[in-house]
Amino acid sequence: MGRMGPVWRLIRGQKDICHRCGQEIVDFPAVGRVVDFQFHPEQKYCWECYRYLQPFVDELGSDSPYQPVTKPAIP
Repeated sequence: MGRMGPVWRLIRGQKDICHRCGQEIVDFPAVGRVVDFQFHPEQKYCWECYRYLQPFVDELGSDSPYQPVTKPAIP
C-alpha cells in the first residue's frame, strides 16, 4: 500500500466546514494524505484561515512534504 503525506490540495465543487473556524466552505484548501493514489483530506480550511496558516506552511521550505495552495483565478 503506497502512502504519502501530509500534502495540500485544492478541493473544488464540494461543500464542507472549515476545520479552524466552523464556517461553511466551497472550493477550499485541505491538508491530508495520499493512500493508493487517492487523496484523503484530514483538515479543511476557508480562505481566511488558510491565509493565517500559509506563512507557517511557506516557512517549512522546499524540502517540506507540504505544498502551498493558491486560490483559483477563476472560481
